[in-house]
Amino acid sequence: MSFAPETQIQYLKRRVTEGTDLKAASKEYVKSLFPIFQWIHRYNLRWFLHDFIAGITVALVVIPQAISYATKLVGLPPQFGLYTSFIGCLIYAVFATSKDVTIGPTAVQSLLVGQTIATYIPNATPAEKIMFAITLAFWSGVFQTFVGVFRLGVIVDFVPVPVIAGFTSGAGVQIIIQQLPGLFGIKGINTNSSPSYQVLYDFFSNIGNLAKYDAIFGVSAFFLILIVKYSFHAASKKVDSLKYIGFLCYALALIVFTSISYVVRDNKDIPLSIVKTIPYGLSGIQQANVALPYASTVFPAIPAVFVVGILEHIAVVKTYGRINGYTTDSNQEILAIGLTNVIASFVGGFPATASFSRSAIKSSCDVKTPLGTFFTGILVVIGLFTFTNVLYYIPTSVLAAIVITAIFDLFVNFTIIKSLWEVDIFDFIGFMIALITTWVANIEYAIYASVAWSLLVLLLRIARPRVNALVRTPSGDWMDPESVGFKSSIFRRESSSKYIRPDGILVFKIDESLTYPNSGYFTKRLKQTVIENFKYNAFHIYKVERKWDKSGTEQRYKYKTERSWNDDTEERVAERERQGLASLPPLRAIVLDFSSVSHVDYTGLQALLDAKDDVERFTGRAVPFHFANVRRNQLNALIRVHGIDSGHSLDATPGAPAPATARKSGGFIGFLKSALQTDYEEIELKQRREAAALEYFHFNVDDAVEAAHEETKSLLALMNYRTANQ
Repeated sequence: MSFAPETQIQYLKRRVTEGTDLKAASKEYVKSLFPIFQWIHRYNLRWFLHDFIAGITVALVVIPQAISYATKLVGLPPQFGLYTSFIGCLIYAVFATSKDVTIGPTAVQSLLVGQTIATYIPNATPAEKIMFAITLAFWSGVFQTFVGVFRLGVIVDFVPVPVIAGFTSGAGVQIIIQQLPGLFGIKGINTNSSPSYQVLYDFFSNIGNLAKYDAIFGVSAFFLILIVKYSFHAASKKVDSLKYIGFLCYALALIVFTSISYVVRDNKDIPLSIVKTIPYGLSGIQQANVALPYASTVFPAIPAVFVVGILEHIAVVKTYGRINGYTTDSNQEILAIGLTNVIASFVGGFPATASFSRSAIKSSCDVKTPLGTFFTGILVVIGLFTFTNVLYYIPTSVLAAIVITAIFDLFVNFTIIKSLWEVDIFDFIGFMIALITTWVANIEYAIYASVAWSLLVLLLRIARPRVNALVRTPSGDWMDPESVGFKSSIFRRESSSKYIRPDGILVFKIDESLTYPNSGYFTKRLKQTVIENFKYNAFHIYKVERKWDKSGTEQRYKYKTERSWNDDTEERVAERERQGLASLPPLRAIVLDFSSVSHVDYTGLQALLDAKDDVERFTGRAVPFHFANVRRNQLNALIRVHGIDSGHSLDATPGAPAPATARKSGGFIGFLKSALQTDYEEIELKQRREAAALEYFHFNVDDAVEAAHEETKSLLALMNYRTANQ
């Protein structure tokens, strides 16, 4: 049989005609645009109670934060923060694939919008600022919607998480410095367009001009928020319900100091800067100017707002999907924020995205579905129609305190910085470029600089791939001289050349470097392959906890009592069974062939850990990952796949809850101590972990498969026993 060569056009035509059912694909696409219809029929009273409690809690957080971000960061009247909040919550519930995310004003996005206003329309009137901000929401939302509708979310993969961590952490420092004059009531300092070092210099130069009572209110609110937030967080470890009081620290500060401000309103000896009038209900809404002539004013600011909105949102979505064990769709999420911004621009909303801090609170409240955000939106609307007159007396210095304390959640876990340095120096440099550029310039320049660095590194790796000549081993195998592997008595037996792959062992080859552009695709394909070829365990696993000590490792399983709100695994398995694939083996182990992989970066390592978590949830138990043909320069990264609890343990996303090990280390102080002191017990434990992990690295695929078979013999015996007794 001979095969005629085919052109690229012929190849594409063949793929379209053979592999695509246009009617079915169109139906599936339309269905994917409205995820709510895939789970709403399973909604129940228990989910409602959890969602309602989470919605109320987040509403009491978003109201003070939205007012603070609008006035102190964007430079708009406070009501526009509330308009942005309720629209984001109401729209997102319909299109969401994440139950934990809350869309609305965020610190980083608000700071960026404020900086673009100062850059592109300096000396603007309040009305011009409002029109610019809401029109910016419209056009950035249009482009985000375009990306979401046409499923072009792959563009997000070209910006690695360390870069997002860098400019977000840098923005956190910039926001704190920017709010210091407001906290102490110092007037006349340019905090929008000046770099951080200039604001800091001006602040200390004018410290003698502080407004005494503004400073008293601001500093008192600052410490009240911190005391309530962290004391009740610590107390919640013994009494879980106390965490809700900690969540309400912002609302509590707002109520206390607004009440005091109201009481002293007629005392001329206590001058205070206050918010003043907030329009009743929706009487203050405005619409975007969508005329093309005005668009030319807004367009230069769109790229940075567009990029930050998507990156910040997807980072939060992936983080809480990883923590709570469910799968999200980046394309659908981009569509959700795009539609949110477009619709919000017609009721006075400025650019919005996912909030790190409010999503963390929502997750801690054990929200069950995206309807939690819907309840938050309804409560914000009720607030606009009930107590806007009370908000007249909010001290502006208290808003500065709310902004500063909310920013603490934006910083990356300091223990992750060391991992960035050890795993991939280029990721570490990208993180530092984004961090430093944000400090000395602004977020917009930091985005451009860090994204340019990421693309430069990507192009260099494409242009200069690693090339090695193969050598022949005494056993007759050809191998890369840079490959590393573990050798024991069970390997390289004479029968190994006749070895047949046992049932239940998946051999998976990666034909490219595992880096940030393709890591999400790798995770998706591996999970899809497992679902299509192996038996599903309906006993829902939450995660595998691994605890290392001197005696070795101990594995503990945590199980769910019910399916996740968007878990469609059982439906996919049922569809597989309808196709006659009911009798499939359980997954015993996975072997990854890295012979074509020349590089693994931090995001690639994160993808491997996420894939491992997904596989363990599917099988209901721990699944060992064995590696073949791994190069020595990759070993420092890949060895972390074994001996680490989960993908959450190495999550570099700012705002991600710190893993237990990071919390025990004492945060930044613990990080400094670990860097300056030598812990010999910790070093010994690390060496033991690495020695045990090396057993999962092999010189070739045959060795890896045989080792996986030996490790999982007991499972194979159990499988054969059950088959014989059916």
